[in-house]
Amino acid sequence: MNYLAHLFLAGSDKELIYGNLLEDFMHGRIEHPRNNHLSPGIKNGIRLHRTIDSFTDSHPIVKETKGLFHEALGRYDSIAVDVLYDHFLIKNWSSFTLEEFDDFRPRIYSSLREFDTLMPPRLRAMVDSMIFHDWLKAYIFDDGLRRALTGLNKKIKEGPDMTLSIPIMHKYYEVIDGQFLAFFTELKEVCDQFIIQQKNIG
Repeated sequence: MNYLAHLFLAGSDKELIYGNLLEDFMHGRIEHPRNNHLSPGIKNGIRLHRTIDSFTDSHPIVKETKGLFHEALGRYDSIAVDVLYDHFLIKNWSSFTLEEFDDFRPRIYSSLREFDTLMPPRLRAMVDSMIFHDWLKAYIFDDGLRRALTGLNKKIKEGPDMTLSIPIMHKYYEVIDGQFLAFFTELKEVCDQFIIQQKNIG
């Protein structure tokens, strides 16, 4: 899943929110001594991120969605689906929460700002850009998707043109919408249960 989904699925706990985003900038064991400066709550956010990724990567519905993009994108189909699923999350926002999307974004940005001093430099730069350009809103529009996918093209230098996924998305829009709703309903239940369990342990 992409940034919006990860941040949304972290709920309202600020440490879970930060840890969930931090995971992309970490490698290896969570309990490695180099991570001793991280609180238990932040480490749980990292665990939540890995739970989300593991559940997503192995889910049969996600594999069906990837199949729609595979001919054009090959093994990069999963990257496109991660980005495009954020679009469908915004589209179906009210199906998963009562919080207004326009209230969610500033709450998330404010939560992340509280961890500025803990952030690795690359993460801080990314968060600065995320807040300044309001990334979490961008994926509802084709232009925002195109900017994100064009950015991926620069990272995947020998790969296909990731923007090809946009017309494919529109071609199969209703199909993908249904697949996303079925999958994300299950994923949210898994994450909600994870959060409840961690609170009970704490």
